[in-house]
Amino acid sequence: MTVRYYYIFVILLLAACSGGSSSTSGEDKKDTIPSTTAAKELTVGVSTGVTLRSIGVELDPHFFSQNLPLNNGAKTEDWDNIVVKRVKLMGIQSFRVMVLPSWYEPANDNDDPNTINWGGFTFNSTEMQSLYKVLDLAESQKIQVTLNLWGAPRGNFLAGSLSNDWVVFPQNIDEWCENFSALIQYLINTKKYTCIKEITPLNEPNSFSNSSLDYANMCKTLHNRFSKDGIRDRVSFDLSDNTDQGGSHTYLTDCVSYLKDVADVYNSHTYIFGYNTVNSTISNWESLNHQLTKSASKNHFVGEFGSDQCVGSSRQTDINLYERGILMTRIVINLLNGGASGVNYWQLFDQYYSKTDPYSAMQQLGLWKYVKKVYSSETYYSSIKSDYEVRPQYYAYSLLTRFLRSGAEIHPIPTGEDYFAGTAVKNSDGKWVYVFANPTSKEKKISLTNGRGNATGTYQVYRYVKGELPTTDEMINSASQTVSVTDKLTYTVPALSTVLLKQN
Repeated sequence: MTVRYYYIFVILLLAACSGGSSSTSGEDKKDTIPSTTAAKELTVGVSTGVTLRSIGVELDPHFFSQNLPLNNGAKTEDWDNIVVKRVKLMGIQSFRVMVLPSWYEPANDNDDPNTINWGGFTFNSTEMQSLYKVLDLAESQKIQVTLNLWGAPRGNFLAGSLSNDWVVFPQNIDEWCENFSALIQYLINTKKYTCIKEITPLNEPNSFSNSSLDYANMCKTLHNRFSKDGIRDRVSFDLSDNTDQGGSHTYLTDCVSYLKDVADVYNSHTYIFGYNTVNSTISNWESLNHQLTKSASKNHFVGEFGSDQCVGSSRQTDINLYERGILMTRIVINLLNGGASGVNYWQLFDQYYSKTDPYSAMQQLGLWKYVKKVYSSETYYSSIKSDYEVRPQYYAYSLLTRFLRSGAEIHPIPTGEDYFAGTAVKNSDGKWVYVFANPTSKEKKISLTNGRGNATGTYQVYRYVKGELPTTDEMINSASQTVSVTDKLTYTVPALSTVLLKQN
């Protein structure tokens, strides 16, 4: 950056749209290029070579089993009236769903891990009934599901004597594999679910004290068990599921080496990118993930993501800010440009993960809030207008789930800037979609050339702009004017906005 290029960061105290959280860095940057009336020349780049799998969310099955029993204002009909309705509006393509083995095998079915005693399972438990609600929704909307067997709950027979956390690395691997196989057999063969496309053993295994080799051996044993039980070809193995380790790729590197003949796809989680993170840092992090898994002829997916404004595992201080919608879009753009096959946002909506949890442990990273009364201790409580109030990022992320569809090609749009980001998506119908995130305080006039074919015609414009957002949970509508393209696409991206242009 030369001396005439400069930027400032604006500290945001409140999000005007939703009441905001306490102070955090907002996504407001000055231009890194001099102000000019000339359009910035941009070009659609070559494809990443990775087909888009999905733009999805985490949806863990606690609404019926943990939230309703609290009697804090949630109603049974809220599932259909709020959750199902919004999932349909958003066009969500994938769910990552947690499962605990204790939900269906609270005690060992027998002492022989090679023989399943089906009478020893509780597939009609309250927790399983809640899981079926999520799977029923996925089935009805053709949503791809990744089931993640989270870990061995403390006190469950699979945990043995281990008690260092609420879930632990399974102590008896053969029993663990029997447990997971029984679940998938029941869901696919008995319940006839076709939406379950992938399974993942253990959430963030690098957080356990066990080594990556221990994890790899567990996955290999699981592979053999699924093969023995005739279900290995029914689901893909989505492995590693590692945290970003502060930017390190060590764990994924190990797992690619150990599991290249077992894994069908790899995924990682990330919460290290924020308002001060430049585009290249995000895309380079994912590019290395992509190159690692490509060496084993596998794709890389981002199984969880959020911002770096973390306070523990259940809060991020920017959650209510309008600017977070721009940041989430900018992160996705750069992950896709870096070679990711897709992303799942953590998480769909705020909820308790256990009815015994205190308010401080309630997960509050959703695209929308839970019932209003539970937030009574918050400074922004009086500004909440309704139960299940959507956060601004709901509208921004919905543009991605609605218009970046499974099967698409990803073509980066290099901007040469630190914060202004863009990508081009060619959906399987041959139509182009361009997405830009502009967190700077200056508008960006662009002239975009696409020499990749069939890019002429008219484009609908969808704008995430403060002051223009809907006041309900309805989707952002296209602007009244379209953009006509014969040679180059010329458009001015407003300051502090995201814009999506969709070819008709």
